[in-house]
Amino acid sequence: MDYTKIFLILGFSILLYIAFLFLGFFLRDKNLIAQNIKKEK
Repeated sequence: MDYTKIFLILGFSILLYIAFLFLGFFLRDKNLIAQNIKKEK
């Protein structure tokens, strides 16, 4: 396996991880509202 495939897979996995992390924080309030959970800080 050459280096371009390794960097492509690594870059795509990091991008996917950041996307899910961002969506998790962005949709957190909607999830708490849907489950009727009070936000604790």
